[in-house]
Amino acid sequence: MIMTVNKAKCPQDHKCPAIKVCPNGAISQKTIYSLPEVDPALCVLCGACEDFCPKGAFERIDL
Repeated sequence: MIMTVNKAKCPQDHKCPAIKVCPNGAISQKTIYSLPEVDPALCVLCGACEDFCPKGAFERIDL
């Protein structure tokens, strides 16, 4: 299982505030207008980003 960002739910019009709530620094964003990315090597699936994002853009998916 990995964490991903649902492009249809993410507005991609600002710096993603969930970057600051990730305890492992697994979320990054290339520009303030790009889709945030979750590094599966750093993500421990703690759910902090899921709980924080008001749009519900962070989702767990099975591989």
